[in-house]
Amino acid sequence: MKIEQLSLVVIFATLALLLTVLVGWKTFTLNSQAWDMWQSVGHDPLGVLLSGHPHGLRYLVYYPVFAVAEFANLPPDLVFSFECVLVLFFMSMLVARIDVDVWGSQGHVWRRDVVVFCMFVMSMLMNGRLLLAFCGYLLIIFAGADWYKQREWKPVHAISALLGCLLAGVSSGTLLAAMGLSAGIILVAFLMDAKLLKNNPIAAVSIALTLALFVGYALIGLGKNLAYYGGDEAAVFRMLGHGAGGDIARSVGLGDLLEQDDLPGVGGRLASILQYWWVGVVAASTVARCYGWRPIHMVKTSGPGLNLVHLSIIIAMAGGLFGYSVLLMGYIPFLMFASGNAKPIMSRFAVSAQ
Repeated sequence: MKIEQLSLVVIFATLALLLTVLVGWKTFTLNSQAWDMWQSVGHDPLGVLLSGHPHGLRYLVYYPVFAVAEFANLPPDLVFSFECVLVLFFMSMLVARIDVDVWGSQGHVWRRDVVVFCMFVMSMLMNGRLLLAFCGYLLIIFAGADWYKQREWKPVHAISALLGCLLAGVSSGTLLAAMGLSAGIILVAFLMDAKLLKNNPIAAVSIALTLALFVGYALIGLGKNLAYYGGDEAAVFRMLGHGAGGDIARSVGLGDLLEQDDLPGVGGRLASILQYWWVGVVAASTVARCYGWRPIHMVKTSGPGLNLVHLSIIIAMAGGLFGYSVLLMGYIPFLMFASGNAKPIMSRFAVSAQ
């Protein structure tokens, strides 16, 4: 085995983060909802889930942390911190697999390492509550991209999509994004490779069953959010204050109509930076357009795997208007997209500079 296949960046980043957790420099913390559910429900996560409780799904995801903490007599936040380190390591493996499936093995090492490095840096600015949702989003991308490459829907793909939606259930917005991307797996196959879908009808059945399993909880969460913002026709507009749409509303003089929320799952430094996300999008789009970026042409000439990555970014940005947590879901797919397109972009810069 070649040393680059071991991914020294992944190993170093994981050990470094583990060390910061052990010495107490970094702690990932559970949210108050998880603590409240633990104190009121305890060891009955399935019961509260089946009862239709709006926080039942997220408690099912968080419950193992409390169970392990009680068994090992450790603080739950410490157990959660160790879990976050393991989740980041697993996410690094997913990034590597997706990168090869979508962009191939040439240049894979540096692309993977850049994304992994940025991913671990981001984690230092987070409290960890959204890392599980990020992992779920990557699992769904892996399920689709690997299916497109292997051309056979396998149990690992079905399990990945199912587990991806489950992990994304830590938030109602991230669950909706994960479900939309799961449906997107079939949509991309239908539009770009109908033969693949015809030869693997079990894929559509598997995704349909996954969506059917989670749609009830997604609707419960959506209804709860709409009720929180008034439950009337203007509730959807008010929900913009819960996400990046509030930044746009303020920029056009409508900010007084919204109550801007803090960014969930991130620290204050990252929150202050992300308020200006739209400036970066406009600037990057303008520069890319000047150097020959043509989105429609790119979609038409890209393979199914890359278009699934495109779709994951679009869903995150659209949903991010109503929730920062959903917007942040697009961070890692965007890093993969940027690293995968870095070489052709640099080539265009070099040609234009001549």
